[in-house]
Amino acid sequence: METELKLALSSEQIVAVEALPLLQKYGDGVAEERRLISTYYDTPALELRAERISLRLRDKGDGWVRTVKTAGSSEGGLHRRNEYEVKLTHAELDLEVLSELGIVVLNRAIDEQQLQPQFVTDFVRKQWLLHTPQGEVEFALDLGGVRACDAGQDGAEIKICEIELELRDTAEDADPTFLFQISDEIRAAGIMVELDAVSKAERGYSLISG
Repeated sequence: METELKLALSSEQIVAVEALPLLQKYGDGVAEERRLISTYYDTPALELRAERISLRLRDKGDGWVRTVKTAGSSEGGLHRRNEYEVKLTHAELDLEVLSELGIVVLNRAIDEQQLQPQFVTDFVRKQWLLHTPQGEVEFALDLGGVRACDAGQDGAEIKICEIELELRDTAEDADPTFLFQISDEIRAAGIMVELDAVSKAERGYSLISG
């Protein structure tokens, strides 16, 4: 189970985020930085989206990861959903293993050879690991954009500028309270952030759906 809090902010506040005292208070202040390029797949009729399922293949620079996220809950900026990740040695979905998840709509798309790349998220992530009273939290600052794979929409892009606070505890009953405390500390430092209920996948779908 993935439990994360998403916060939207303006790009002008990035420098202030990187200087946040809480990054030293709960960690060592050292960030890992990498470019993440993810291609999202669906059928031409967007059947996965209709079932609130996302399928992506992410290039992490040192390998690939295939991720499936199923329907979960989203309240305000807090997102909870089942997540299935597999590291891959090649940039391919590995459909045979993917089908073993037993997701009906996904298996139908595989059987009918309907899966196609729909959009790409391309962003730079700076990530800090925080050690909090409720366990470890990944603090990620993402800056980049979403673009459609359809050549007919060439040039169209939605910007990404957000903070993701994610619990490393994957238990279904993991307590998200401290994520909201961190968001309060961000605001107390004078940084204007807003709870963001829209995922990167949803931004991509809004782009290709017009």
